[in-house]
Amino acid sequence: MPSVQHRLFATIHRPALQCLTSPDRTKPRLLAFGLGGLVGLLIAPNAAQAHVRWFVDPNSPEVATFEPYTLFDPAVLIWIAIATVLIGTAIFLDSWLPTVPIANTKIRHDVMELMRILTGISFLLTAYDGALVAPHLHAHGGFGLFLVFLQAGIGILLLSNHFLHHAAILMLILFIGMMIQFGVVRSFEYVNVVGIALFLLFNYFPTDELRAKLKPYSVDMLRIFTGLSLIMLGIFEKLHGAALGQAYLSEYQWNFMQLLGFDWFSDRLFVLSAGVMEVVFGLILVLGVITRLNILVVAGLMLISNAVFILQNEQDEALKELIGHLPIIATALILLLLGYGQRLKITARISAKVASA
Repeated sequence: MPSVQHRLFATIHRPALQCLTSPDRTKPRLLAFGLGGLVGLLIAPNAAQAHVRWFVDPNSPEVATFEPYTLFDPAVLIWIAIATVLIGTAIFLDSWLPTVPIANTKIRHDVMELMRILTGISFLLTAYDGALVAPHLHAHGGFGLFLVFLQAGIGILLLSNHFLHHAAILMLILFIGMMIQFGVVRSFEYVNVVGIALFLLFNYFPTDELRAKLKPYSVDMLRIFTGLSLIMLGIFEKLHGAALGQAYLSEYQWNFMQLLGFDWFSDRLFVLSAGVMEVVFGLILVLGVITRLNILVVAGLMLISNAVFILQNEQDEALKELIGHLPIIATALILLLLGYGQRLKITARISAKVASA
């Protein structure tokens, strides 16, 4: 039976869709919907649900008996060396790889529209489940429910293509609310939301002068904050949270290295490897080198994770993963087709210093 929160959201959601799809929709009607949502928020009880990350029980025996790596374990030192080599190689290759031309105006417009739509869908569906930004970040208390309705309102603004710069500002407010609700560290795992907000704000700022000044940095913001998100996820979900990762692997059998014949490649080592590589992908994004190749690999791995869930008949988990990944997939398309931001790029800074020396 659906919760009170779900029934209330559906009651508001149905007329909202009629408003957005009717030919005579107007901005006042959209604002009226937003006010109605806030009224619904005030009368709705708390319907937050407990949810654990990694889709596993944190009290499982695998978690209780897990032995974490230390900094000076051989496996950790080897992966630090590999990560250093990969990042150095990426910086070196950036100046040698051919420059891919930016897509034409129509494709750029279509991809930006797709960014708006996919982010809006992700926000709405996540809010419908009572979560904030990610399916496992379930809101709690009256303030959490307020943030859920705020997120739903942002999703509707994005899908309706109205007040986009206001939606971007509200996204920044939503992220501040997440830090209050979940803490700074846990919220910063999804700091890519800030990058999306700044990308939209810089492109749709109502003042021509400010828009002309900030728009060239919009893709940089998207790239850098997406990279920071990957770094935080790698550290706190896979390296610091390795116990949950190992418990997950024992249940879902994702350690493909053993399937390839590397029996010595334990689940513990697999989680360490995945965490280090996620940090490497994030650092390369922040540095702005081989961005297209890097984000293509990241998006491919995310799509593979969804496919594996489906192959294992875990459709619910696959859907949750896909909903959470929609903004990242949209970001990947932006970075692939619109360029990857040249203003805040490490090799550009190095070249500028060498030229001025």
